[in-house]
Amino acid sequence: MAKTAGTVKAVKAAFTKLGHQTEVLPEYDAKRKHGFLTKQCTGAEIFSKIDPEAPVVIVLSCWAYAHHVASSLQTHKGPILLLANFDGTYPGLVALLNHAATLERLCVKHSRLWSEKFVEDSQYMERLKTWCQDGEIHYDMSHLVSGEKLKLSSEASEFGKGLAADIIREKRIMGQLDPGCMGMLNAVINPTKLGAIGMPVELLNQSDLVAEMSLVDDHEAQDHLNWLVNRGVWFNWGTDQYEDLVHGQVLMQMKMYSAAARIHYRYGLSAIGIPYQVGLVRCVPASDLAEGMLNNADRPDVIDPDTGTIINEGKLIAHFNEGDIGSGIPQVLMRDIYERKGIPAETTLHDIRWGRVYEGNFIWVFEISGGAPPTHFGGWVDAKVYRQPKMFFPLGGGTCSGISKPGTITWARFYERFGEIGMDCGVGEIIELPKEEINDRLESTTAEWPIANAHIPGYGRDQCMASHMSNHITIGYGDILQELVATCIHLGIPTRVAGDIKDSLI
Repeated sequence: MAKTAGTVKAVKAAFTKLGHQTEVLPEYDAKRKHGFLTKQCTGAEIFSKIDPEAPVVIVLSCWAYAHHVASSLQTHKGPILLLANFDGTYPGLVALLNHAATLERLCVKHSRLWSEKFVEDSQYMERLKTWCQDGEIHYDMSHLVSGEKLKLSSEASEFGKGLAADIIREKRIMGQLDPGCMGMLNAVINPTKLGAIGMPVELLNQSDLVAEMSLVDDHEAQDHLNWLVNRGVWFNWGTDQYEDLVHGQVLMQMKMYSAAARIHYRYGLSAIGIPYQVGLVRCVPASDLAEGMLNNADRPDVIDPDTGTIINEGKLIAHFNEGDIGSGIPQVLMRDIYERKGIPAETTLHDIRWGRVYEGNFIWVFEISGGAPPTHFGGWVDAKVYRQPKMFFPLGGGTCSGISKPGTITWARFYERFGEIGMDCGVGEIIELPKEEINDRLESTTAEWPIANAHIPGYGRDQCMASHMSNHITIGYGDILQELVATCIHLGIPTRVAGDIKDSLI
């Protein structure tokens, strides 16, 4: 709370220095000990008191739910600014990326602004002054180039043409459970647009997942856990279920793993997305360990109870964390490309959580709550399972955590903005950092979660914050950028390549 109050004070001080008075809404609530907007109805009530032509700044100093203000911003007529701190522990930057992508999904014009030092940051002050004068901020977007302008190899073009034709003909059905997780309306894509690219959505209900979990035998769940133990997975076991990771929590996660695989098979899905929060958080332990298992080709067998078939034997089951279909689309495309090229096909999404300069390069901290595949760490023997933080996961459950191995990655993000779909993508490197640096990064963010330390040349802090269309980024190992761009073009997905890699393809 102190960090949040400090951010609000810093924002007010910046406006004061520029000669502008501000009013903070809602006011601090002494009973709740905060002044956060915690419901959409509260946001609507607050905006009913604001002049519809007034300039409005949404201050973001930690994770926040975009839909609490998005609907009110849809009808607001004045200039809108999303303003965030750039901090790992209190990640307003993650909320800014969520809010910005959500507003673009809802066709709401706005500006973005971020800072680590606020009044002491001259560039921030200059941009804030511009917004006060003009009602908008424009950024240099030269780090992006249309895929149509790139010189792709003939092999990549033919590859993309063939894969796109297969997708249109055979379809890739996306199983999305209860979309709209955690206010991420950018994770909800118009089904008309999805169907048109051969990737229709199958809307599912998380209550069915819980019902299926109840049908999974205790012995099956224990067998899955035994499989993990025999693979060398380290569990941070304890005895107090309210504070520690305990056996019962993990058995429920093993049942969720089987249940998700069964539903995937039953509906003929190409991928499945479990939002977990806010609904399942009150019902069952965290979904993350199950998600990491699904995303990994090396995983326990799950047998369909009706047919006796081993589901996707020897292959991963693509899972898009938090039900974010904007990650699910590139995960499926990348998986298909990897498999056709004989490359390990594991992918995951991460939060764009934070980053800082290390030895002259900006190195991102990518983290997600635990659903990354162990192959990204080097295998199950390098996976660690911690209890999820009790503030957000009161029923516990384990992560699927580890440090992503060094290597070349392809990254992507699918989105819908102002009525049109699109894909941004590029390549980068996961960097091997000294233990002390990794530990400091983990302690500055969420130490229990899997981490990828990523360098994306030409897509550092300011480029990403200015244009990225989500708080999430999808990654997989290996350079398949040209094949991905070609596939998207043949599917009719407008595609932009970001970062320095574009220069080698122009």
